[in-house]
Amino acid sequence: MIQAIAYIRVSQEDENPDNQWFVIRDYCGKKGYMCIRLDEVGVSRVEDPFQRIIFQTALKIMESNNISVMVAESIDRVCADPEHYEKLIRYFAERRWRIEFVRDTDISEAFNRIIEIFEKLKGSTDSAVMSVVIDSQIKSLKDMIQLYHKLKVAVAREYVEDVRRKVRRAIERLKSEGKIYTKPTIIHWIALYRTGKKNFTELSKSDIQEAEKYFMERYVKPYKEGMPIRKLWRKFLEMERPIIDMIRRHRINQIELRKSLGKQEPRRYEAYSSYLSFYRLVKKLSSNQNNNDNRK
Repeated sequence: MIQAIAYIRVSQEDENPDNQWFVIRDYCGKKGYMCIRLDEVGVSRVEDPFQRIIFQTALKIMESNNISVMVAESIDRVCADPEHYEKLIRYFAERRWRIEFVRDTDISEAFNRIIEIFEKLKGSTDSAVMSVVIDSQIKSLKDMIQLYHKLKVAVAREYVEDVRRKVRRAIERLKSEGKIYTKPTIIHWIALYRTGKKNFTELSKSDIQEAEKYFMERYVKPYKEGMPIRKLWRKFLEMERPIIDMIRRHRINQIELRKSLGKQEPRRYEAYSSYLSFYRLVKKLSSNQNNNDNRK
């Protein structure tokens, strides 16, 4: 049985990594692959895959265990930048590895079947001219597969840029109307609890900085010293129970308010106390601190 790495990436809190896993597992079962699952959590598609911690781990596992196949649900789960895609394909080609995208296999398989027919035809001909013509056709078909993948990557990139443009316009509009657009994080909730203030608008810059300092000392510092995030998350749930309860009460009040106004409940509420929010915050603050240290 062929071993393969199943690479899964999610960037949104309402995404369940298992959804990708079910698709990949079914595909690998049909192909006869035995998969090692690796999940990359809270990472945007536009981030260079070679800068992602879990993707780097996947490459190291492939290198040290002679694994030559990686499987992902689709191209944009791995990258959404044409330059990153070029680098990725070159890296895999140099090592004679394969990367297979489950959702994008139909057109690739169709081209590959035609390539196989041409290669058989080439093997059965004695004509040097015909061999050259067939080689040219095979190269063209392979180029078309690469072009298809590049177009998919370009479309994914444009989608991300379009979303960013819309968000920027929305924020600019809110600012021009005199409204402040803020999305409270765990840090804001910690600041609210520790200061005893009632609203986020009452929080000062120093309140936020003190809350961040508190979070850095309790959770980011141990993470940088080697403590697993899952263990820190359990510690957070135990130590910050009053803050988590405050967030949940706020959420219940928001639901009741919407119901009283005859409004539908939103599809999801921001899970400020979710593991993914905690994971992202620890990673972000750790990365920011590393960047600041490097500048010094």
